[in-house]
Amino acid sequence: MNGKKANWAFLLEVLGYMGLVFGLAWLWPGIMENLVLNNLLCEAVLSLPVLVFMLVSGEKPASFLGFHKMKISSALMTVLFTFLTMPVLTLFNLISQLWVENEVAVMMEEMQMGQMPLFAMLFSMSICAPFFEEITCRGAYYRAYRKSGGAVRAMLLSSLIFAVSHMNFNQAAYAFVVGILAVLLVEATGSLWSSILYHAVINGSQAVLMYQLLKADPDIYSEQAAMVTSDFLLYGIAAYLLVTAFTLPLAWAVLVWISGNEGKRGVLPALWRERKEKKDKIITVPLILALFLGLLMMTGVASRIFIQIYQYCFQYSG
Repeated sequence: MNGKKANWAFLLEVLGYMGLVFGLAWLWPGIMENLVLNNLLCEAVLSLPVLVFMLVSGEKPASFLGFHKMKISSALMTVLFTFLTMPVLTLFNLISQLWVENEVAVMMEEMQMGQMPLFAMLFSMSICAPFFEEITCRGAYYRAYRKSGGAVRAMLLSSLIFAVSHMNFNQAAYAFVVGILAVLLVEATGSLWSSILYHAVINGSQAVLMYQLLKADPDIYSEQAAMVTSDFLLYGIAAYLLVTAFTLPLAWAVLVWISGNEGKRGVLPALWRERKEKKDKIITVPLILALFLGLLMMTGVASRIFIQIYQYCFQYSG
């Protein structure tokens, strides 16, 4: 599987997501309120196109995706790396909220997450989502683009796809950073399991925190939203800039230690040296079209078009 096939897979993913969202809104609107089932359907749409292209290309899934062993000590240090990088993710989350809502908080409150079993939320957010999203973005997409276009371009492009796949600007802002950090982990360990663990710890810790807050006060995010002003966000951004300036170098030191522990010392600087390597063209028409359609979804333009079509069909049928 190369970069061009990955671009076609991404286009099919976006089209499949649009079909899923609009189809369910039309035929089965109640399912949108079921976190587990809704998430499983979304993850299936995300991962199926790349898995099909990978199998058609004759790739062996385990080796191509990078399911290699990693040391327990490296796994423990990956958890430490995760918590050290959380401030920079929060920083980008706050920056995005200068223009858009906190989409995760809105979703959690609308779906009444505080009323559902915690194990169901953890299964959906910290097991299902990390596994499928990592085999897709850090597995298939990153490997395909790296084969065709070099490590740095592959890292940036797979991270962009990961960001757009969330279909909202708030999550996209910090998902792009997650994508870059997850790729660095995969390179440092040589194993996709490291990025799955990284993603799972992020989602799991946030899910538990949000669950406990919503259980204590179901309206907590509505109440906080009224308190969040531009000045409040700017103070938060300034504070997290200071915290990130301290924790991010420590996270890099942990990453370097992990690479040495896995016998891959020097692999991280090598990624930067590879940036000037010229390989195959990876920016193609299907990729541009997929990004354009994803942008339409994120801005809500596609939803407004769908509503107009739905209203027209409803009026016509009546």
